[in-house]
Amino acid sequence: MAKYSYIKVRTALSASRLPDIKYAFNPYVGCAHGCIYCYAPDFCKKYQEISYNWGSTVYIKENIIEVLKKDVRRLRPGVVGVSTITDPYQPIEAEEELTRNAIKTLSQHGFKISIQSKSPLVLRDLDIINPKNFDIGFTITTLRDSLAREIEPNAPPPTQRAKAAYEVSKCGVDMWIFLGPIIPLVNEYEDIIEEVVEFTSSVNSYLIYDKLNVKPVMKHNMRMKWKLKVDVNEVLGLSMNANYFKKISRLVEDLCKKHKVRCLPAFNTII
Repeated sequence: MAKYSYIKVRTALSASRLPDIKYAFNPYVGCAHGCIYCYAPDFCKKYQEISYNWGSTVYIKENIIEVLKKDVRRLRPGVVGVSTITDPYQPIEAEEELTRNAIKTLSQHGFKISIQSKSPLVLRDLDIINPKNFDIGFTITTLRDSLAREIEPNAPPPTQRAKAAYEVSKCGVDMWIFLGPIIPLVNEYEDIIEEVVEFTSSVNSYLIYDKLNVKPVMKHNMRMKWKLKVDVNEVLGLSMNANYFKKISRLVEDLCKKHKVRCLPAFNTII
């Protein structure tokens, strides 16, 4: 169970370096999902209590909607990534509704919103999500709940995410599935990847895939939380091997071609 604290912020929208995303909106610092592979802690090093104890502590930006209402009046509209270093629909969002209030404000001021989450809680907000200026991505690293519990210990099971994705697919919203990270010796196997590709096809979506992005704090946290039988150092080593990811990329591309799914590498990660 995560510990929550409130903080105040001066800005709500920050410049994003992600492709096709102009601004980032992160209503929380930290994420209760506690995924062991997450590299967001490396972007939260200002808050070491959070970055080195990922999943156990979350800061709630209590004044962020008030600040956002000022930001949208001074900034030129563009695509806003919701969220880039936290899950905007982690459990506390059910109470705080910061994400709901934010996407309503952004939409009213002409901004386009790109949501990425592991939570079916996004369905709560379908009443204010307009297909004209929203897209929604669901992260599904595997459709096997037992495997997901090992690497995403507190996130909603992927079978729940799949059901939510199916509901979103019926609403006319541009939707995508994020297969990432692909972790060596964990979810790299053809049958595991093909299950995700087949599901993507079943909801008429497209697939974005990514490698395991190894960063200093992420590497520390992963070693501390690692409980799988495979050697974590071998996993990390393979993740930084260019030839390894080229091979995995070919596998993903071939499976997508087989199932007639459009797929794209994330963040230009073909190396």
